[in-house]
Amino acid sequence: MAACTQENEVQNNPVEARVRAGVSGPQTRAVDNAWNADHIGVMALDATTTMGQKYKNVEYQTASTGTAADFTPATSASGIFFEDASHEFTFAAYAPFASSANASTLPGNDGKITVNTENQHTVAKQEAIDYIYATGARGSKGNPVISFTDNTAAGGSNCSFRHKMARLVLKVQVSDADGFTDPGVLRFANYKLGGLIHEGVFDVLTGTATATGTAMNDWMLIESTYPTPTTQTVTYKCVTDYNVSTGMMTLTMILLPQTLTDFLSLAITPDDGENQTYSSKDLIKPALEAGYSYTYTITVKKTGLTVSGSTIEPWGNGGSASGDAKMQ
Repeated sequence: MAACTQENEVQNNPVEARVRAGVSGPQTRAVDNAWNADHIGVMALDATTTMGQKYKNVEYQTASTGTAADFTPATSASGIFFEDASHEFTFAAYAPFASSANASTLPGNDGKITVNTENQHTVAKQEAIDYIYATGARGSKGNPVISFTDNTAAGGSNCSFRHKMARLVLKVQVSDADGFTDPGVLRFANYKLGGLIHEGVFDVLTGTATATGTAMNDWMLIESTYPTPTTQTVTYKCVTDYNVSTGMMTLTMILLPQTLTDFLSLAITPDDGENQTYSSKDLIKPALEAGYSYTYTITVKKTGLTVSGSTIEPWGNGGSASGDAKMQ
């Protein structure tokens, strides 16, 4: 199999590695498919070699906001150097970067980083749990470009970064025909989602994110309260976007891959002064596989909730569905 490096040059000892990276597929990051001045951790996978022992978590950075980027060591002269002219090495990388004691020490607990997805109400917080991983890039003293890119068109391998979490998007709407004359009732409604595990780990050695905790039954995506009759307090736990023109509320969540044992429960209490909750307990059950995005379009009706569309696609796109929910 052709390696993931495309350049060939020979230099005298030591030869500094040059790192290039791309992201695979549409919307690979929390902010589409572009790098966002990211920091990545690069490691040599040949554990029994000097390189493998020396380079377990080397921080590289880029100022790029494009789909492909060149990375440089985060600290001057602290990058990877090739010294053995007779050996080719395999590399992996992950993002976002997690610090460790030094470049020869794995981050977290022997490479396992603790993840919690419960509080992710800003894009920055989602980027902090939006783990991506690349592997298979090769480099040597004579070929020092470590290329985490897709080289399949040239007969090589796809070593680009891939998404290792799952994404769930809920699009919620109302209409006059459904008994709501004011679509603004969704903007500060209460949204509660149950059945998801939020605690887990990301393993930088395998690029695997795993849910390890217990399911939470009362995750308040948006909680709107009135401490006084004229004062409203709104708390968010995921990224939201309310479209004033259409009245559509979009809630976006980055989640640990997990196999659901039951349907997710969704309860919505519109901000219309009636204090009526509409719920769904048998309509939303995404597979939540790593690298996939699941979108559900939900209509709140006076008679209940309807899931009118569901799509599944690579992140990118993962799924859509429809159904009803009843008043509580």
